[in-house]
Amino acid sequence: MIVKVDGKTLDVENGVADYSVSTSSTGVKKYKVDITLTNPTTGKTETYSEDFEYEVGRRSVTVSADKMNVFYIGVDNPVSVVAAGVSSNELRVSGSGGGLKLKGRGNKYTATVTTPGVSRISVSGGGLKATSFEFRAKRIPDPMAMLGKSSGGPMGNGEFKAQGGVLAILDGFDFDARCNIQGFNLTYVAKRQDPVPVANKGPAYSAQAKRLVQRAKPGDIYYFDNVRARCPGDKAGRKINAMVFTIK
Repeated sequence: MIVKVDGKTLDVENGVADYSVSTSSTGVKKYKVDITLTNPTTGKTETYSEDFEYEVGRRSVTVSADKMNVFYIGVDNPVSVVAAGVSSNELRVSGSGGGLKLKGRGNKYTATVTTPGVSRISVSGGGLKATSFEFRAKRIPDPMAMLGKSSGGPMGNGEFKAQGGVLAILDGFDFDARCNIQGFNLTYVAKRQDPVPVANKGPAYSAQAKRLVQRAKPGDIYYFDNVRARCPGDKAGRKINAMVFTIK
């Protein structure tokens, strides 16, 4: 058996010919293989030819946060590592800054951070030069204090009385995270009467706050201020938006 690649004869051992080539440029490469066989019975030789191609790419690596280029404290941040020309089991991935910890393997990881600042993910291995990628580590955005579906303004008497307390809504935040209301101050102001304040712990109305809410009638005003919420990763509660409702 005779094996030729682009006209060059290769050594054949036990019916196997090895072919290797180095490249100096990227792109699609082609080569032609000719195999000549001799029939041991008839002595007739026949040649079979076939064209092959392969693609040469540069070794490169990309690390991306699957949701955005930010790591949020208190939640799992999915991360993808894509390295061209390098097998995923050859990659070495590590992290630092912002209390960054990585879990996973291959191309998929989960990053968790504990403090605001800059976090870095470093990738090397498989002949790839060590490359570092920076991400901002941030607190979860402030949630919006809401009563039902409203954060203030006119509200019907029946709808207002039907609410059981204040909610903390993370509107448009693309993570599975929930913030909890720690407390708020509620002030009831009826027409031509002095304000009646009450401090409320937690998201649900206390018995005292419920009594004020049930007094609602058209023209009355309710103020919710000093609203405090605690989100995943928070060491303490944070002050969020106040609300003002006019009963109609």
